Amino acid sequence: MSRFANCFGLLGVIFSAVWADTSWAHGDDDAVAPPISSAAPRLESVGSAMEMVATSEGHSLIIYLDNPDTNAPIEEATIEVSGEGVPASVAKPIAPGTYGLEADWVDEPGTKALIFTVTTKTDADLLNGIWSVPEEGHGAHSDDAALPLLHVLARPDILAVLAGALALGFVLAFGLRPRPLKGAAELILIAAFVGSVAATSALAGPGHDHGDGGHADTPAVAGGNAPRKLPDGAVFVPKPTQRLLGVRTEPATVSTSARARELIGTVVPDPSSFGQVQAPMDGQIEVSERGISFAGQKVQAGEVLALLSPSIPVADLGTMQQLRAEVDGKLIVAEQKLDRLSRISSVVAQGQIDDTKAELAALREQRRVLAPKDTQRIPLTAPVGGIISVANVRAGQVVSARDTLFEIVDPEKLWVEGIDDARHGDEIISTATAVDSEGHTLKLSYVGRSPTLRQQARPLLFRIEDRHPELVIGSPIKVFVQSEGKAEGIELPVSAVVRGNSGIHQVWIKDSPERFRPAEVKTQPIDGERILVLAGIKPGDRIVTVAAELINQIR
Repeated sequence: MSRFANCFGLLGVIFSAVWADTSWAHGDDDAVAPPISSAAPRLESVGSAMEMVATSEGHSLIIYLDNPDTNAPIEEATIEVSGEGVPASVAKPIAPGTYGLEADWVDEPGTKALIFTVTTKTDADLLNGIWSVPEEGHGAHSDDAALPLLHVLARPDILAVLAGALALGFVLAFGLRPRPLKGAAELILIAAFVGSVAATSALAGPGHDHGDGGHADTPAVAGGNAPRKLPDGAVFVPKPTQRLLGVRTEPATVSTSARARELIGTVVPDPSSFGQVQAPMDGQIEVSERGISFAGQKVQAGEVLALLSPSIPVADLGTMQQLRAEVDGKLIVAEQKLDRLSRISSVVAQGQIDDTKAELAALREQRRVLAPKDTQRIPLTAPVGGIISVANVRAGQVVSARDTLFEIVDPEKLWVEGIDDARHGDEIISTATAVDSEGHTLKLSYVGRSPTLRQQARPLLFRIEDRHPELVIGSPIKVFVQSEGKAEGIELPVSAVVRGNSGIHQVWIKDSPERFRPAEVKTQPIDGERILVLAGIKPGDRIVTVAAELINQIR
């Protein structure tokens, strides 16, 4: 084989490799790509008083009928389905707001114009839409025809690869021309391999991965009834999922509300119904006739909770013994003196006898006071009626003076202490409400505020008007106070506002029957159940008020 034959052979092999690789990269993908499942056919139609979503399940047409403003299912409706090539039939109720009918045409490829005649107890409407079922093997992936030769040669990058491969093959064939035919063939094969690899890299566009003959970035279409997040941040929530979550919406309307703010509060006892029992002196706890009181016990004012046996120090005990001895001696002398005066009462003034009797009575009282106190016990009584909340006593326990032994509260009389910013000063508070950790709303009445700062804040006191049985002292609580000022915005339930991934408050807006998008908002609290949106949404937007937190978790 001559040098020119080798060169032309090399050119032919390289061009064949490039052409083959081009066909692999952009040829008929349907012949090699695995089948891709397409989304279930869907049809949406919205009227003035109702919205409808139709989808297929097997050979049945499933229709979901809801109120467009509240998203509540519409029950007891009559739905007649008709269209070109579609026999008229009436859907039967399956579940609240869900209707179905047997239809063999739901999975037939092609498009059909459908008309839905809907009649309810209060409204009637005519809804329509296009039912589209893609052909098998179409719609899942766009067909790319094989690039023609002129198209390939028109690309500068391909021409550069071909020219480089041709020049390399020519130089190798010319430089080693004395070699036999077998060596020239080897050079041609090597050059063809190099050209094929280079052409593969140049021709394979983004998204083409020729390993395993597959397509790496072929978009997969999700199933029709799978909730998912869309690329623009919105979420697709199919009607079956909405029914399961109980999604409800509310049209946004502008209203005026009192200015309010939220405070951090704590449940505290009413000072007039709160009492403490402290040890008046050092001593030892002893059991009373009814036993020692315990936490949770209901007591009345003046009821004995325990007994305290006083303990006397050794030094004081010696002093008292000395005083008793002195009193005993004086008492003996006084008794003897009175006895002598009584025998000579006829010659002694009566006043002297009376003075001796008075002195004797005083000495006997001193002796009684100085008598040993081992048997004397001090009763510890309840200062107020209520329930014992703290009981720090045990039988035989030694306590010191001023130790707190019992605390008694009245659970029916509770207050709330809120921490307010000092910059609000003496702003007049019109109304106040509170919400506990369980979500119970409590009505409060304003009592007053402290004139001094506590950790750069001013405590505010409120009285709980309607106590909840599960409310306990010391539990944290949210306090919402309203002033006399006014604010304008869109009033929504608290459950409608959630936190987005960035931590900013947001709401979910219903754009279509199955599409919801997030919107960041600026809010102001009203009370424990309602919140005022100052910016971020406009009147007429359908805001999700129930299950917004669940929609917020869809990924």
